[in-house]
Amino acid sequence: TVITMDDLRSDLQMHSTWSDGANSVAEMAEGAMARGFEFILITDHSQSLGVAGGLTAEDLREQRAEIAAVNERLGKFRVLAGVEVEIKADGTLDYPDDVLAELDVVIASLHTGLRTGREKTTQRMLNAIRNPHVDIIAHPTGRLIGRRAGADLDMEAIIQAAAQTGTVLEINADYHRLDLNDIHARRAVACGAKLTINSDAHEAQGVGRLAWGVATARRAWVTPDDVINTWPLDRLLAWTRRSEGD
Repeated sequence: TVITMDDLRSDLQMHSTWSDGANSVAEMAEGAMARGFEFILITDHSQSLGVAGGLTAEDLREQRAEIAAVNERLGKFRVLAGVEVEIKADGTLDYPDDVLAELDVVIASLHTGLRTGREKTTQRMLNAIRNPHVDIIAHPTGRLIGRRAGADLDMEAIIQAAAQTGTVLEINADYHRLDLNDIHARRAVACGAKLTINSDAHEAQGVGRLAWGVATARRAWVTPDDVINTWPLDRLLAWTRRSEGD
């Protein structure tokens, strides 16, 4: 069976007023609850992305206290604490492993240095995929449709590494991105990699706006079980924690 919107239980990439979002953590949660979701992941930007008001490690700890308070109020609905961590020019991540280990789910992404050459850019991405604390790679090529071509990456190497390590690849549902595209999504699933479909919302009304991403996944003949947003919370957390305990 090919995935539909009705299969989705969560949205696993969004931004709050802690970085460059327009709404609070609580408001983002309410936006997701209104769409019938069971949980969300807050993924504000990390410290080196200054243009987006990236968070220091101390900011992240303060944010987790706020998330815990929101969870106390919301009953069954759950807000997970995450981050969208920058993959830096030298291939290292924007926080040390001990900071990443404190989070529920970690997303890594490239926003800068997309034109540093195929070999170097691919190696940066592979370094992130192989970090045991990185659970998801966001919008892998970094393309912006009509504005910016994606990075020149060896997508086959990236897909194979993601399948091998259990790192999830994102279909970013923002219609400016749609990244992974349908061809790469199809190849990822064929190789045994898991996908996630996320809104990358920067305001509460955008949370759960996943139709474009689901359409991409449907073109790729992706099934519900291939997409971690269809999983219940306990299965998702078991998946993201399995590598850290090795």
